[in-house]
Amino acid sequence: METLYRLEQANINCFPSLMAHHDGSWISRISPGSSARRNNSLNFYDTNDCDEAESRLNAARMRFKRLGSKFHVRWTPLVPQDVDQVLDAQKYTRIDETQVLSRSIWGLGDTEVPEGFQLTRVPLDEWIYKFAQASGADGGAPLSSAHQALLEVLSKVTVELLGLVLETHEGTPAAALLGVIDGDMLGIFDVVTRDEYRRQGLAYTLMCEVQRLGAEAGAETAWLQVVAENAAACALYEALGYREAYAYHYCRTPPDLI
Repeated sequence: METLYRLEQANINCFPSLMAHHDGSWISRISPGSSARRNNSLNFYDTNDCDEAESRLNAARMRFKRLGSKFHVRWTPLVPQDVDQVLDAQKYTRIDETQVLSRSIWGLGDTEVPEGFQLTRVPLDEWIYKFAQASGADGGAPLSSAHQALLEVLSKVTVELLGLVLETHEGTPAAALLGVIDGDMLGIFDVVTRDEYRRQGLAYTLMCEVQRLGAEAGAETAWLQVVAENAAACALYEALGYREAYAYHYCRTPPDLI
């Protein structure tokens, strides 16, 4: 349970919401205008904090509605049993099954950059544009609303960011990854490879480099999140020695409560 709590704490530090409301150990993370559920959800950090569960849950839902954000409950093993019962009774829908994976930061392997590519660490403002291009955006195009919202959230991170990019020698971003160092934890996010450069080991190169940099900065554990139905990603991370620490999902508001 201590490891689970530490990973959930790192999750908040890695992706802060634009607004937050604390109700005991319940934290409403709210980012109006963003579609990211992790930044628009009610989160729990004490299984024993269950007094007046139904009224507090309803109050949180109304808070999101007033601020114009969709309400989701982020279900982890830290959710109090009484809250779970209310969610079932009110018929919340379970969606986005996700695994949190972790491994020792040591021993993944040396960073070997494939021929024809160059690996660089870049500041956030540059990384977001190259991440967008590695995700399929045209070079020189303005950021989409989703990427602009991501930049706004990441600009509020108070711990160290590792923005890594693999580019062709002609300067085309082929793959990107974001690492976040929070004390002894290295969070790994937004691993993406442009379609035409897949199956060339680029993601593996980025994973090796981010873990090397994380270890240099004092991190001991690397962790990441992957949607359970993403079989290819799950297979990749399992091959890299990552194992499930716990799973979570979101609970979506039923139509009659919206």
